[in-house]
Amino acid sequence: MRLLRYLFIALLVTGVAWGFRHQGQLPATVRPIATLGQFGTARQAPAGSAPALALSPGHHALYYTPEVNPERVDVPLLTKARGHIDAAFYSFTDKPTAEALLTAANRGMKVRIYRDQEQFQDEKKRNPYMTTMFAGNRNVQIRVKGSRALMHLKAWSTEGLLRDGSSNLSAAAKHQDNSLVLSSDADEIQAFEKKFTEMWNRPDNVIVQ
Repeated sequence: MRLLRYLFIALLVTGVAWGFRHQGQLPATVRPIATLGQFGTARQAPAGSAPALALSPGHHALYYTPEVNPERVDVPLLTKARGHIDAAFYSFTDKPTAEALLTAANRGMKVRIYRDQEQFQDEKKRNPYMTTMFAGNRNVQIRVKGSRALMHLKAWSTEGLLRDGSSNLSAAAKHQDNSLVLSSDADEIQAFEKKFTEMWNRPDNVIVQ
């Protein structure tokens, strides 16, 4: 029964989401569409309710775009991040998110950014700002996947928090139909960080800085 319940939740959120015990880190103006207990049942936010933080006890939360601008979730959380930030970004063209990462780095956070090769090269040609803004910052490391096989994650982790889902860290994400899920579950965070470390240590990666 527990396994079936877990599978139901995994299909519902298409990833992992945010826990109630970290509600103080969430922006007070954003309401998740649903909040989830650990392997529990989703509770739908009231239809037409004003954006506001209203998490039930549990470990997960789920947002949908364009109903919620992902910047309103990502930027405040990255600004308050603790310990480190490991980020795997397929698309990365959202300036406020980049500036939040830079702010974190400037206050001493270690930031590692892992990118898809083709997407990174395309963005660099169109607008190099997203890479040049980090140039020379000793707290920011950037690596690009050596293979052309997609690195399609849109995720980041920090101490006690994982962000995942289908929503890119892009300027267009606020207009698209996607999900953004957050988790404070230690096993889920550890699983992502294990995957991130494996990607980061690939011998054919291109080291940008």
